[in-house]
Amino acid sequence: MKKLIFITQSKGGAGKSILSFLLAEKYKEAIILDMDDATKTTSLQLAYRKPLQITFLDSNNVIDRGLFNAFLEQISEAKAELIICDLGASISEQLPFYLSDVHEFLPHVLEELGIELQLYSIVGGANIFTQTMTYLDILVKSANGKFQLKVLKNEFYDFTSDQNQTLEKYGIKHNLEVIPFNISKDKNESTQNRIREVLKSGEGIANASIFSRMYFQNAIKNLAL
Repeated sequence: MKKLIFITQSKGGAGKSILSFLLAEKYKEAIILDMDDATKTTSLQLAYRKPLQITFLDSNNVIDRGLFNAFLEQISEAKAELIICDLGASISEQLPFYLSDVHEFLPHVLEELGIELQLYSIVGGANIFTQTMTYLDILVKSANGKFQLKVLKNEFYDFTSDQNQTLEKYGIKHNLEVIPFNISKDKNESTQNRIREVLKSGEGIANASIFSRMYFQNAIKNLAL
């Protein structure tokens, strides 16, 4: 059974490419796909892994069912057992509409193809909390319990106590696992510059300085995925 991970959130800057980077560093044999047709951040940050660039959107910015079907058939024949996809904001925005249309039969197709689809929806705190939670709710309703969905809590953004309580209650209500991630809780400019330098290099963490590498290694170790 191949595992296909969709990292999704319609809010730009929520942390999709950061999570993709951490997962790519954790799972060296995974295939990485960059579906963000706007910024291509994952392709730049993981240049050494040569992410494949692909999109499902047609000229009307709607997911092309034919392209998606062909994509799933190709995934079933991939050599790797894990495929990690950064959906980007545009495809993320369209994903709930697609899932609403196909949730009755897509699970059966995936089972026949030998694919386990997992949806990782990112939620951030502070001023992006409401928007990211709104998207999560839309995604949950469109998935209709047919697909495994996990909430990835981006702790780079500070969560208020009310936001934490809201997210916790939502997770319990919908039986969702909430998994925190963050490269470093230290928001000092020098620390964040170190992190940005590693990401911008496109070379991964192997050749990073020892302190920079430590931040990422700890984040990967603590990532419960």
